[in-house]
Amino acid sequence: MSRGGGSRVGQRDAVAAPIVVAIDGPAGVGKSSVARRLAKRLGLPFVDTGAMYRCVAWACLRDGVDRDDEARVGEVARRLPLRLAVSSAGETRLELAGRPVGDEIRTEEVSMATSEVARLPAVRTHLLELQRDFGRRHGGVLEGRDIGTVVFPDTPYKFFLDADVGVRAERRARQQRASGADVDTDRLRRELQRRDSQDSQRETAPLRRDPSYEVVDTGDLDEDEVVERLVQLVRVISRRTAGPSASGAPTAVGPATSED
Repeated sequence: MSRGGGSRVGQRDAVAAPIVVAIDGPAGVGKSSVARRLAKRLGLPFVDTGAMYRCVAWACLRDGVDRDDEARVGEVARRLPLRLAVSSAGETRLELAGRPVGDEIRTEEVSMATSEVARLPAVRTHLLELQRDFGRRHGGVLEGRDIGTVVFPDTPYKFFLDADVGVRAERRARQQRASGADVDTDRLRRELQRRDSQDSQRETAPLRRDPSYEVVDTGDLDEDEVVERLVQLVRVISRRTAGPSASGAPTAVGPATSED
């Protein structure tokens, strides 16, 4: 393992030095599952930044904090005992008060509250520093909505996953049905449209992309195909940026291999 718990050479498509891969996109596009698998392929830590905002939203709901009160919500974020930890095996986990975060942050109520707290500068400033500190020390695959525009704007590895809202609603409905939940696909579509509007129109770090991103439309691709496409793009970008530089550019990614 490289210094600071970064990527590991010789595993799957592992990179030879810690890099930061930014994966952004709207809700329901499959960022988390794709980013987790990509991190495994590259031998990098996976960081679910959205889960960090979800923890703040969950704590506000638990404590009855008005999500429009930026000062109080910011205080919740600062006092929340959040920690990103990397195990000896290179696995990353988000801990709240020393315990791994569970499904309590994955409800639809928390999802909607997350978009509200994520727009607040007091919250973003605090979590931004946690994310940057981790990325600088370990590298990683980070997913969210502003990773490539705000958190790590200088990384060359920036990908924007997208899909039609109807496709995203159907995917989320299948996930919920698989867990035994009653599903209203039309309601899910409306919730995703509302979330898209909130995320793209907020004043602080809105959901957007610029020409520095590689855009991947996942509408006609399954998860395996999306992951493979990203692996190939990382290889291309790595070759393009390889070579000596003041910032220590990473060496090229190794040949593609299948996952375990």
